[in-house]
Amino acid sequence: MKGFKTVLIIMAAVMLAIGMSSMASAFHGGGVAHCDGCHSMHNSADNPIGSSAVANGLLLKGSDASSTCLNCHAGGGGGYHIASDTVENMNAGGDFGWLKINYAAGRATYQGVNAGHSIVAIDFGYTADLRTDNTKAPGGTYSSSLLGCTSCHDAHGQVHNGTKGGSAPISGSGSYGAADPTDGSQLGNFRLLGDSDYEAGNATADGYDFTHDAPIATTTNGSTSTSSACAGNASYGCDTAYGSGMSEWCANCHSGFYAQSTKHVAGAANGILNGIGTNYSCYVKTGTWNCAGAATSYDELIPFERGVGVARTSLNVNDTSGPGAGSQVMCLTCHRAHASANANAGRWDLAGEFMAESGALVAKAAGGVPATAAIYYGSTGEVDIHTKYGEYQRNFCNKCHVQD
Repeated sequence: MKGFKTVLIIMAAVMLAIGMSSMASAFHGGGVAHCDGCHSMHNSADNPIGSSAVANGLLLKGSDASSTCLNCHAGGGGGYHIASDTVENMNAGGDFGWLKINYAAGRATYQGVNAGHSIVAIDFGYTADLRTDNTKAPGGTYSSSLLGCTSCHDAHGQVHNGTKGGSAPISGSGSYGAADPTDGSQLGNFRLLGDSDYEAGNATADGYDFTHDAPIATTTNGSTSTSSACAGNASYGCDTAYGSGMSEWCANCHSGFYAQSTKHVAGAANGILNGIGTNYSCYVKTGTWNCAGAATSYDELIPFERGVGVARTSLNVNDTSGPGAGSQVMCLTCHRAHASANANAGRWDLAGEFMAESGALVAKAAGGVPATAAIYYGSTGEVDIHTKYGEYQRNFCNKCHVQD
């Protein structure tokens, strides 16, 4: 009997651990999480606020909003980590760690701060981009000094769609392709991205409202991916299918880049691939052209949106086909959302000639930053551009424009 009780205790402990693990992996759950995960109600000894958080009156557990986020989302390896001193993260959005490293990309050197969005996260050594030509969002008016995780992500996960308050309750994440609820509730936005009427910023009264809805997209949930690296691992997020609205959403802050008269086309109104969609499907790499391979021509290094109005539930992260009639270019076709090893958060060295030669680092952070940045992170883990595409692969603008 004593042995039986011991077994029951062990089983109970295991079940408790599984339950806690499940809860931990779904902290946001598509909507607002438990308050004391990010806030300290009383600045108690066992749950203190950040060192300078008293001044902002939000009782955050970090000195600012981004530091509070990075309390859980900083670090190396997989997980939902997006800021690492060793730049090891394999996620579609990129790694803020590149902001701390200076580079020689091709023939041009540039500051790490130019590698992506310069978030303010005091506790983790991230400061605002205060270059004289970059005090505001390029193409917009949002102040660089206010840029943080909550400038783009709504930590409370609210779905506005143009109407603040009164919307249906959120019962789950909108990031992983789950079916729409039938009980009157709704799923949250993809990656908790701020919806129209979201008040962006690192405080509650920055006075900057979004005008465009969150985009339609979905990513792996670990069980739906056929990729060996992603299957069973929900943390990579390396297979992402984009439906519509990404460029419009980026225009919440970068509206000047969305005006198409003198800019590269992107978005529903201007970015339909049309004829060059055939180029995308036929172009494999420099020196290789295969128009019979359209069914498998999708390249995750150069994603595109499947089409205007594509519903989240119809997106398939394992779809390998090339562009269809409604497919369109978007901001993330060429850029990472957070930061990358290349200038301007480029998915590759946008100013380089041969892709395999781009991104040699001038200085490496301690602890394993790759000696060269001629890699990207995809559904199979770390992908070496030299190995996959060849030593003389030209700039990947050619995937659509085919000038090589």
